[in-house]
Amino acid sequence: MVTSAHEGMHRIFQERPEILTPVFGVLGIALPEKAAVYAITSDVTETRPIARHIDTALRICPSDGEDFLLAVESQERRDDRKEASWPYYVAYLQSKYKLPVLLLVLCRDRATAKWAAGPFDCGTRGWTVQRTWPLVVGSDNLPMITNGGASWVSSTTSPAGATSWRGPISKVRPRAKPRARPR
Repeated sequence: MVTSAHEGMHRIFQERPEILTPVFGVLGIALPEKAAVYAITSDVTETRPIARHIDTALRICPSDGEDFLLAVESQERRDDRKEASWPYYVAYLQSKYKLPVLLLVLCRDRATAKWAAGPFDCGTRGWTVQRTWPLVVGSDNLPMITNGGASWVSSTTSPAGATSWRGPISKVRPRAKPRARPR
């Protein structure tokens, strides 16, 4: 429930933006005495449908610990738009499912893997608010996987082309909500 105390704590910056300078000073972030400050809409609801799709999203339920989500993205080349969409995916999944999230990026070449490793920062003036640091696999850190060498992949392929898992994990059901584990 929104209270007047809640509103007052943040609206003061809309009414008296000049107090941002000393507040930032306490935090060790430089902000000039004179800066233009404009209130913009604080509504982060999407006003029009925007298609955002994670290549694969999995809920992992390990027998020895906490469940977590794994967002898997295949990346064939550098795409600067991902520097904003990947943090969005992670924040969205964590907010929706209330579980920790890891981001795994599968790359076919060294240059793409180096870029995809990030980190991708959101912040300013030396202060990072959010940092996205994907896990990256590609030809540099994962050898070619073959049926003869590893029985858990169905085809002879590079890591970025792996399509199915036949390991000790129970069936992977796309977009299905996993059953509760017995305690």
